[in-house]
Amino acid sequence: MGIRLAYILLAPLLLALAAFLLLPSQLLLVLINQSFLIGLFLLMLGSIALVLRSGFFSVFAQGFKQLKQMLFKRPRAMESDWFQESDPVLKKKTETLIRLITSLSLRTGAALLFFSLALTCLYLAQS
Repeated sequence: MGIRLAYILLAPLLLALAAFLLLPSQLLLVLINQSFLIGLFLLMLGSIALVLRSGFFSVFAQGFKQLKQMLFKRPRAMESDWFQESDPVLKKKTETLIRLITSLSLRTGAALLFFSLALTCLYLAQS
């Protein structure tokens, strides 16, 4: 965990230093703004996925599912969909994919925010 944190903090810092030395100041402002907004979006996306995965809204989802089943009856032709919903292999693959996307979006969002923060500090120190 400590090594991953070091990479998350060190890589954006080195990239910010390289961008600061190589890019003109107008392009730096655009890069700072875009990396901040993309990082913020990825952090929000990862946080939403984390809250949904934690089961916080499962009571509401189950209630709406029961309400839907009471109001709208499924035709018998869709019975194969019922079996797909309870497929354990598909559920495991879906859970693994969601866990991977959540982890990647949280880490990438944090790295981009740290990158924009480091680049902002370098830009303000120059002025």
